[in-house]
Amino acid sequence: MKSIRPFTCFFVAAALLIATTTSGLAQTAPSPFLTIDQAVDNMTEEEALEAEAYALGVQTMLWGYQYVRQAATLRVMATPLPEGRDRHPVDPSAHAYHVWGHARATGTHELRLAEAPNSETLYSTAVIDLEYGPVVVVHPDHGGRYFRTSVWDGFGECRTISQKQDGDHPKPYLLARENWKGEVPKGMGLIRFRSRLALLVPHIAVTTAENDTENVHALQDGYKLIALKDWGQSNQVLSELPKEDQIRPLVRPNTSTPPSLILYEMLGEAMKDLTLFDDELGFVRQMKRIGFTDDGFDATGLSEPQIRGLARAARDAQSMMEYKVRKIADVQEGGTWQVGYDIDRIDDWLFRAAAGWKWVWADIASEIIYPQGRKDADGRPFSGQHRYTIRFDKGNWPPARYWQISMYGLDAFFVDNPIGRYGIGNMNTDLNVADDGSITIYIQHESPGKDKGNNWLPAPADGFYLQLRMYQPGERMYNREYIVPPVVRE
Repeated sequence: MKSIRPFTCFFVAAALLIATTTSGLAQTAPSPFLTIDQAVDNMTEEEALEAEAYALGVQTMLWGYQYVRQAATLRVMATPLPEGRDRHPVDPSAHAYHVWGHARATGTHELRLAEAPNSETLYSTAVIDLEYGPVVVVHPDHGGRYFRTSVWDGFGECRTISQKQDGDHPKPYLLARENWKGEVPKGMGLIRFRSRLALLVPHIAVTTAENDTENVHALQDGYKLIALKDWGQSNQVLSELPKEDQIRPLVRPNTSTPPSLILYEMLGEAMKDLTLFDDELGFVRQMKRIGFTDDGFDATGLSEPQIRGLARAARDAQSMMEYKVRKIADVQEGGTWQVGYDIDRIDDWLFRAAAGWKWVWADIASEIIYPQGRKDADGRPFSGQHRYTIRFDKGNWPPARYWQISMYGLDAFFVDNPIGRYGIGNMNTDLNVADDGSITIYIQHESPGKDKGNNWLPAPADGFYLQLRMYQPGERMYNREYIVPPVVRE
């Protein structure tokens, strides 16, 4: 008699264990294991193909949506304006690569470049294509004025050049691709990128002082971009990248991709400019089953069931993102505001996609924290049909160098209002302080009256949400000790 090998014994034992387990389940509850006939009766082969594409499509959208939003927004920022159209003063885009664009006025309802802008700093932007070599960014001396330059890569990861980190007059910083092997000049900082495109966004505080925006304009004009090859030589600032050298669009010219699958094509193009993280490569290999190749997305080999599944996945994933945004961070214990401390470049794909869906980018908590309010003290969603107040007692103002409450419609953009006020706080508003040292903010559609006008944050007639920006937050905020007061409906 032949002896049974231990390896074979393992599988025999495993089979007996499964049989025993499923038999036991059958005696106590319906088995979770389908028979072959039950599996075939559950769906047709076409339905199985559609379900497979749907499942992979949802995960693909959650994994890569932020990458698409960033790549698309950068291209919009660097696209020239149509002939005959002038830049709006609130527009910070250069509408070109390798040169600075400066907003010359604070944000209003006309600023719709990216969701949830602010109205208390002047923005500048520069989109850099590192395919053409490392670039040095030079900041002026800000003379004590608040500023920070957010530096984003194609993954949504944020780095910063800021007053808090670098002082009023930062050293020059070199921006380079991850695989660049050159030498960093003495006294210069270095920021490496896993993406081809880099975005710089300086934010400079505007105060209530007369003509203060002109002071900020002078600082904006002191920002410079210099190719490393010219550093210490001509120091000539970069010129606008010629059109023929600009990065390809996310949608291929004369594409044959069905309109319902265009998001996948955009993702395939965006991926070409990213050095993917090792822990995500395994999933990317699975994406080949739904049309992704080394050369982007190709829908030509997909069946009709697969196309249906992917189209449905693209829609449903975006619905999931919207609902995630509404609960993107935990509500403070004992409070009503959601507070997130780390929402840039995270491994939770739905969370990351939601950040891309509503904000495109997120800053780092060491520089700024963004409590978000969507409901009043009784748990009811905000509506301009009601009047609200938020009271900060003396000694309990938001613990930050500057703070500002911004008002947004449910689409995350400012809403036009009769006094042109889109945010309120200690940054660029002359607030009335009560005799007891408290501040009461009036949040409503109609004016609360002339005597309360300085503390009025106009609301739209319908739904809205609030965002409290806390610039250079204090330790009480980092330690979770400060509870943002609730918004109370009258």
